[in-house]
Amino acid sequence: MTARWMPQVATVAALVVVGLGAYACSDSKNGTSGTTTGAGAAGGAMPTSATGTGSTGTMGGAGQTGASVGAGFTTVGSTGSASCNMVGAACLSSMECCSGSCLGGVCEFQACTSDGGTCASNAECCGGNCNGGTCSPLNGQCKTLGNACTPGAPGCCSGLCSANGVCAASSFCVQDGDVCITGAQCCGGTCNVAQGALYGTCAPGPTGSANCSLTDGELCAGGAIYMGGPLPVCGGACCSRACLPYGPTGVLICQPASGCHVVGDLCTKDGDCCGSAGLPGGSGQPVTCDIQPGATLGVCRNPMGCKPDGDVCKLATTSCNASCDCCSGNCQNKDTCHLDNVGVPRCAAAQCVDPGGACASSANCCNGNPCVPNPNGTPPFVCYNGGSCVPNCGTCTVNADCCPGETCEIAQGATSGICGPCNPTTTSSSSTTSSTSTGSSTTSSSSTGGGTCALYGQQCKQTSDCCDMVPCENTANNACGPNDVGCTCHASPG
Repeated sequence: MTARWMPQVATVAALVVVGLGAYACSDSKNGTSGTTTGAGAAGGAMPTSATGTGSTGTMGGAGQTGASVGAGFTTVGSTGSASCNMVGAACLSSMECCSGSCLGGVCEFQACTSDGGTCASNAECCGGNCNGGTCSPLNGQCKTLGNACTPGAPGCCSGLCSANGVCAASSFCVQDGDVCITGAQCCGGTCNVAQGALYGTCAPGPTGSANCSLTDGELCAGGAIYMGGPLPVCGGACCSRACLPYGPTGVLICQPASGCHVVGDLCTKDGDCCGSAGLPGGSGQPVTCDIQPGATLGVCRNPMGCKPDGDVCKLATTSCNASCDCCSGNCQNKDTCHLDNVGVPRCAAAQCVDPGGACASSANCCNGNPCVPNPNGTPPFVCYNGGSCVPNCGTCTVNADCCPGETCEIAQGATSGICGPCNPTTTSSSSTTSSTSTGSSTTSSSSTGGGTCALYGQQCKQTSDCCDMVPCENTANNACGPNDVGCTCHASPG
């Protein structure tokens, strides 16, 4: 079978993957670095005010913290979620979007005048610079979000020109070289804003692994649109080993792996990394998030000793430059390498963990249950105790943890997010009510669904339920995704 991917960027060579066992592990970083200079906002840092059209930033609904809105962007903090959808998120109407623009089921950058167009103020321009009555480009090498483009033709920094002829968001975070206000909006965690400028451009993030070069949210497989068929088995150059279609757009991006972060992926603190204190199946040796001076985002370094639970391991069918040296037992001799709920092979104990027990990723949990942040703090993650998916406003680490249509809104590099947008007072015709339980507290919440289809790894009944023509696999959990994503790799005993 041949993969059907539609290239969206100029530098993309035609990609053909034959068979499910094929590899596409030699991608290089896509996108173009911005040309602006100046001090960049630190990734994950919450601004006290935001430049741009949202000059002071607005907070989410009652009880929700850590969200700032400007120019239609939303920066999600670790303790809460905005009550409106960020640029790149799925939407049903423009009222759901912070930017006030929902096009083709995706929240887009606010309407703006394209580079070279006539303007009277900076705020009118997509690049935020009206120079002598004409909008000047923010990036001279590619077109930033909101600019006019030709569908199917290269030129957008995001790698995606929508059917409406506008450079559109391709991922949940902003690509290198594209428009930004703060670093937390960027896949790399850094936004370079020139002094006095309205907007800046996203800069590449930190790197630190010889086996990967693309962080969560970045374009992979050339930024192609998934058109059905097999996917890159090794995840290309993604540190998460998951190059998968992003539900709202269908563009292949590096998807976050469940639970703790793997070697080479972004982190905000040591506790984000697999093998850190409190996580099961560790080596007992220090695991660090390497953060350079002046930055707030770093990368998870190789753990000392054996591979802790949650780290990438070698399945019998694929190697992906990973070993079998799991602390829970060498996977060549023991059943200690399992797929998580987005299809990443992770070290995990041979005995699965019941709901409420400690986990490092969903690969630890019985029956494919999500591994979610523990609000009590210790242990850091627990196997979800409220069912097979987390409803609206519940905690999550990846989209696959959330009930169909919900998005895990999470700050770049962090391991704790919210299934949202969190708006517990809103219901819809497709809403379902379920009991959530994380740690020792149990609450009831309504799942409203932020989109019209199930994202990769989310539950489904049939293929038509899934975004991007991803099949609904006939596994114990029935999840969207080929290669047995969502499979119950080990079931509950008895």
